[in-house]
Amino acid sequence: MHKEPCDKGPAQMQRAAVSKREPDWRPDVSIILPVHNANRWLDECLKSVLEQDFQGAMELSVYNDASKDDSAGIIEKWKVTLEENGIRVVDGGHDSPCPRGVGYAKNQAVVQSSGTYLCFLDSDDVMMPERVRLQYEAAIQRPKCIVGCQVKREPANSTERYTRWINNLTPEQLLTQVFTSHGPTIIMPTWFCSREWFCHIGKFDESGEFVCCV
Repeated sequence: MHKEPCDKGPAQMQRAAVSKREPDWRPDVSIILPVHNANRWLDECLKSVLEQDFQGAMELSVYNDASKDDSAGIIEKWKVTLEENGIRVVDGGHDSPCPRGVGYAKNQAVVQSSGTYLCFLDSDDVMMPERVRLQYEAAIQRPKCIVGCQVKREPANSTERYTRWINNLTPEQLLTQVFTSHGPTIIMPTWFCSREWFCHIGKFDESGEFVCCV
């Protein structure tokens, strides 16, 4: 990453209808979702956004990085459903011949979003219903931290050793093992932080070293 300025009932019943919100309305949380050729997973991914039990104001910021499959159509279909349930959807992207990379797509999704807090989600992942609520509560208490969470893998026995390492790190190991061969101890798809803290740390690398066009 590079430093650069940058009442009771189901949750859906608690959210005001998108069309009735004031122009300067700002969500508590923006879910940041980069997409590239993700039609195999998007339905489950977006369904997990709808099923969040967070009762604050929530927004989904999707950036489609030159997908050539039906990702755009799936996003458009879910945009209607999500907004009917009070989750504003900001839908951006480009249709260039080549993708510009996940770092670029994440940065663009952040730029077009407006939430006070950012919840990062990958298009091939599914969130547990309590994820946004629990991480939001933790982030409020720790405004200068990136909050992560444990994960489950599907199929369950894939990357078994790596998953065990992720889910059993002690507070001390979160710091001491950050530069091991495994990579960051708080893995990217679980990140949750304030917008202010993200801007302080800096945006994602957009060098596109691993971007290819076929």
